[in-house]
Amino acid sequence: MRQIILDTNVLVAALRSRRGAAQALLRQVGQGLFGVNISVALALESEEVLKRANLVPGPSATQIDGFLDYLLRVSNLVPSVHAAHARG
Repeated sequence: MRQIILDTNVLVAALRSRRGAAQALLRQVGQGLFGVNISVALALESEEVLKRANLVPGPSATQIDGFLDYLLRVSNLVPSVHAAHARG
């Protein structure tokens, strides 16, 4: 199975437009077409960015939390790049 990382900019693009490629990709999350990988650092960055005022119009902070909770449930937790290099 292919493995992907949904970078913060992909999440922002997906939540800003319902017609773009990022939104199409996001709709496939959790369907078994690919595995999603995320690090703690990326999850925290995504939360901070998605909750910035006026960056993603529409969803409330509570809805963003629900979205990120779902994303974390269906993702594989991987070490951050910095942690992997520190051990290497």
